[in-house]
Amino acid sequence: MKTLKSKIVKVALAIGLLILVAISVITFLYKSKALRIDSETTMQISSSDSIESISAKLSENYGLKFPSVFNLVAKRMNLNKSLKNGRYHLVPNMTIVELVRVFREGKNRTVNLTFNGNNDDFGLSLKYVGQKLEPDIADFTKLYYDSAFIASLGFNDATITALPIPDTYNFYWHTSPQEFFQRLKKEYDKFWNNDRLLKAEQCGLTPIEVATLASIVCKETNKVDEMPMVAGMYLNRLRIEMPLQADPTIKFALGEPGLKRILNIHLKVESPYNTYMNKGLPPGPICVPTKQALEAVLNFSQHGFVFMCAKEDFSGYHNFSSTYAEHLKNAHLYQTALDQRGIK
Repeated sequence: MKTLKSKIVKVALAIGLLILVAISVITFLYKSKALRIDSETTMQISSSDSIESISAKLSENYGLKFPSVFNLVAKRMNLNKSLKNGRYHLVPNMTIVELVRVFREGKNRTVNLTFNGNNDDFGLSLKYVGQKLEPDIADFTKLYYDSAFIASLGFNDATITALPIPDTYNFYWHTSPQEFFQRLKKEYDKFWNNDRLLKAEQCGLTPIEVATLASIVCKETNKVDEMPMVAGMYLNRLRIEMPLQADPTIKFALGEPGLKRILNIHLKVESPYNTYMNKGLPPGPICVPTKQALEAVLNFSQHGFVFMCAKEDFSGYHNFSSTYAEHLKNAHLYQTALDQRGIK
């Protein structure tokens, strides 16, 4: 009887020990950090790499804690059969199992990219894109300056800034530059639905022209509730063939977006973007227009104003007027306020 009890105790202890070992192994594989890194990084895998060479790279460059365990798990998860060359994303809290999954499935990882409106240079935004997606920044910028490719999307060097519709989009990490631009075109076409196309036609504008005017609107005011008023004023000027005389286009032509005060000498700059010297819209958007500005043009306020001037209280709002005499009074108030603040 004692012998039987002794055997039962030994079996129970053995089972208990196995359970503890199993829990420890599971905890180690699924909970413990596999790498000694403090921030997100990437690792390049070539077509000649194997589980063993990857393990060596991880150990040497990323502080892999248990190479032999990584090798064992990678083999059990058949990493060799699914491993592909490319750049893979590593994060500090990854476990052994997560690490193997990254190399096995990392090509399907997705990234959220946010495009903001009022962005002065879409080309510069591509640096942000290149940092988030697998291809090099140079590959994106090269395609951006490829006139033939841009033309295939329906744009040119001056109008390509109208392509991105500000929003947050989800991309696969391995998205190629061609796929990236084609996705933006797809979102552009989705935004320009029949309802918006009809509104643009009623304004007498094409979608690109709407974007061009919207870019001026969002540079003139950051007050969303005032944008339809500003859009309506510029549309009134276009209708009577009056120069837009939009200060933001002068800043763009000069390459000085931070210019605080527009002087007469600035108005003489020779540029197709000088809307004091040239009637009609400039060749293309002066920034990536916000969605609010696009909607403001499409849903502009109908009024008789053809002049606007920043309010002298520096609230960000504007005084509107329908006669030049009224405009001069408003301009004098604003110029006086600038002088009092020492703004040159």
